[in-house]
Amino acid sequence: MSATEEHEPKDSFWERHEFKFYKYGHIYAVIYGQVVIDYVPQQPIRRGLKTLLIAYSHLLSLVLIVVLPGYFVYHFRTLTETHDRRMQLMLYVSFANTAIKYATVIVTYVANTVHFEAINYRCTVQRQRLETAFVGAPKQPKRSFEFFMYFKFCLINLMMLIQVAGIFALYGAADGPSVSQVRLHFAIYAFVLWNYTENMADYFYFVNGSVLKYYRQLHLQLVSLRRQLGGLRPGGMLMEHCCRLSDRLGELRQRFGDIHDLYSESFQMHQFQLLGLVLATLINNLTNFYAIFNMLAKQSLEEISFPIVIGSVYATGFYIDTYIVTLLNEHIKQELEGFALTMRTFAEPPATVEQRLTQEIEYFTLELLKCRPPMLCGLLNFDRRLVYLIAVTAFGYFITLVQFDLYLRKSS
Repeated sequence: MSATEEHEPKDSFWERHEFKFYKYGHIYAVIYGQVVIDYVPQQPIRRGLKTLLIAYSHLLSLVLIVVLPGYFVYHFRTLTETHDRRMQLMLYVSFANTAIKYATVIVTYVANTVHFEAINYRCTVQRQRLETAFVGAPKQPKRSFEFFMYFKFCLINLMMLIQVAGIFALYGAADGPSVSQVRLHFAIYAFVLWNYTENMADYFYFVNGSVLKYYRQLHLQLVSLRRQLGGLRPGGMLMEHCCRLSDRLGELRQRFGDIHDLYSESFQMHQFQLLGLVLATLINNLTNFYAIFNMLAKQSLEEISFPIVIGSVYATGFYIDTYIVTLLNEHIKQELEGFALTMRTFAEPPATVEQRLTQEIEYFTLELLKCRPPMLCGLLNFDRRLVYLIAVTAFGYFITLVQFDLYLRKSS
């Protein structure tokens, strides 16, 4: 083995199995009718198979949106029937949560149909081009990207297991066989709705994680270029060095614009699904607060129902899921601020540099000024502050539910 091979860093577990993760994600998306989601296309799908998958996607979506809701609306009284009036209040809240998921599914289906080409070409293909462009870039940001992907992968699979456990827990319900059967069907329906919308949320998370990785790699390249600029000295090769640095800065500026276009395009296509995710997180947190209060109010572990415990754990996982999605946006925002600080050091180049390099510095600064973090439906900043706002709002509604609970206890 040569000395060069000994000093070469070994590939990480993610790098060795990266395409297996992407293939798993694509199969998982196809099962729930999200044919449009293909993280890293490795080979084109045959035309006949693609047509069949698209037809399956439309059929599944119509069943979820048109057929099954009629069945559950017909059995609404059975779904909310219980001897415990406090539990009934919780069932109403849970029903509202599923209604929000249902609305998000409709938005996702319409968005997938309208933006089918955009998701395939302006997001997936553009991301792959950037991935190729950053092959020789610093690898430190890639490790952070891998951690975010691992965490999301484990969290989603854990939440799936929790929901499956909750579905099995409904077998032991004591409200009668007909009620248990309808609630079991409703739990399975809610599980499928969650998977339907989660696929698109995972894809958005994947694109944003990639954007953050590219921004960090580009920032390191920009810092390296600034060091080279600071090392310029008057001499015969000065003009050649200035031309080379000017070309490199123009290339980085072009790449920065490509990354921001990918980020803006992805955010614009998924903003209504993200709004549904925010509302679902709000209702889940409200349910979670009330479930914990319900358990504490009974003051007996023997009386705590297993579905309530499962629901509380699931709501906590849902909150963490929303938090890490907004956390990526927070990091992207911070990285853009870091670019602005770095470009300030370019604002005072050595007096010996040529005019073309100075113009490239001005162009890059103007590009940064045009890049504003997009707002969610023009209403909210999609960052960590939004998650705190969700928690505070849920707690405010929780106080209202507690007042209803106290009223029910007095009247019973």
